[in-house]
Amino acid sequence: MKKIKKINLLAVLFLALFAVSCGGGTEDPKIDKTQIVGKWMTPDEKYFEVYYSDNTGKEWDLKDDVTEEEASWFTWEFDEGADDKFFKYYEMEIGGTVPQYCNILELSATNFRYNNEGFRATYNLIRAE
Repeated sequence: MKKIKKINLLAVLFLALFAVSCGGGTEDPKIDKTQIVGKWMTPDEKYFEVYYSDNTGKEWDLKDDVTEEEASWFTWEFDEGADDKFFKYYEMEIGGTVPQYCNILELSATNFRYNNEGFRATYNLIRAE
């Protein structure tokens, strides 16, 4: 009988330890949507994105010899159905709009990380100013 109680006690302790180590381990993304407006860049200062409060923006990549004056313009908006998603819309020169659906991984006063489902790329940006 004592052996069964010890096994039950050990099982309960194991389950409690498992629940503590696995439960609540996922953090919610650090997202403050008010922080998106501004100029962002990669840590190597080669790629830039600017988000304006009127829901327009632009991006350029110095590695591709594209300067700010030659930037690609887009419009953007948050996905109303999700707290951690937004859309970027690019107007094509030949007509039409190309949407990009993006998942926000982090958005704070200093960091902006998101992945772009269309390009399967992750952008790790820091505040440029």
